[in-house]
Amino acid sequence: MDEQTEIRKFAESVARDISVMATESKWATRFVIAAIVQGALCTILTGFFVLGEIGFLSPPVSLLISATIPGVWVALGYFAYIIVGVLGMAVTALFYQYLEVNLKSPYVGRNKTLAWMHLFLSNIGIIGSTWLVIYAGYLTGIATLPSTLGGSALSLKEVEISILGQYLLPIAVFASLAMAGILLGGLGYVLVYRARPKHA
Repeated sequence: MDEQTEIRKFAESVARDISVMATESKWATRFVIAAIVQGALCTILTGFFVLGEIGFLSPPVSLLISATIPGVWVALGYFAYIIVGVLGMAVTALFYQYLEVNLKSPYVGRNKTLAWMHLFLSNIGIIGSTWLVIYAGYLTGIATLPSTLGGSALSLKEVEISILGQYLLPIAVFASLAMAGILLGGLGYVLVYRARPKHA
């Protein structure tokens, strides 16, 4: 009876080890998919800007960036989206891969909930905040262009009050969602790392 118990315990131990000896992390895969989706959206956005240069947008984005201060917000929002939305998701996948595959420490229970919140909140927040910055920068750039270029020649202060002010709260809300998602993901990472198997 003792030998059977030992064999059963040994078999259960081996089964547990095999279950975590994955070569692919589910969470890393999800974040890679998020990076691919964000990359596709970034390509569409870039195509929109490029088409704008040949007459699709009036005035084109390049003119706003070079001629107005708010136009710089368009560039900042665009590059922030590439860095945080596309590259950030891809790099995050490496962290999950390291935990689940290298350290053999899978996400279970509340940690899985934290990972889901990380995935959804950060992606929604990044898209919402950066795209709104781009859009608000474009609108304010148009309003501050000289009248010869089709703008209304408003002062920057007037533009900030009349146009930009209405976008500040939504931008802040989306940015807060992104930060909350990243913080919750970091908390989950720490908890899973601390719960890793001793031999890892």
